[in-house]
Amino acid sequence: MASPTDPSFDPTGAVRFDLRAGSASDSQGARLVLVPSDALELLGAEALTAIGLHMGRACGARVAARLGGDDGVRSSSLEVAVAHLSGELAVAGIGAVHVERWGRAMVVIVSNPCVADDAFVGAVLAGALSAASGREVTAAALGREQGGEARYFLGSAATAERVEELVASGKAYAEVVAILQGGSS
Repeated sequence: MASPTDPSFDPTGAVRFDLRAGSASDSQGARLVLVPSDALELLGAEALTAIGLHMGRACGARVAARLGGDDGVRSSSLEVAVAHLSGELAVAGIGAVHVERWGRAMVVIVSNPCVADDAFVGAVLAGALSAASGREVTAAALGREQGGEARYFLGSAATAERVEELVASGKAYAEVVAILQGGSS
């Protein structure tokens, strides 16, 4: 539970427009370019994943700066860290982000994802959590629900690889999580 002293996410000034200079920037002054999401879908898989990772790392770095570095992020409550990460990702236009905890497994749900490519969205999520926490995180797509809601496992590279194998074998996300927790399918 968040305490009254926990900083809440405030989107004020998250994106700044300087019309005279013809520029947009983030809260730390880094230049931004607004790109239609369908233009991203024209890119090849490797470029799209690289851009997603870079976008995510920028979002995560802003969260870390706001919460006192990666130590501050790791010492924050899950609710505070998720609120800041989901706020940054929403401002970036990635989609609405929510987290489910299944024991030690973290499942991230993205409603209304900006791009249909799961590798792009997964790279954004992994980049954001890696930069915010100071620990390398890998994402694996768990599938999409009707209405476009997408689920991703976030964790170690080895576990993400196992998740990808289970999903490829036809397991639903709840079965995958149960297997990761030591249950049967």
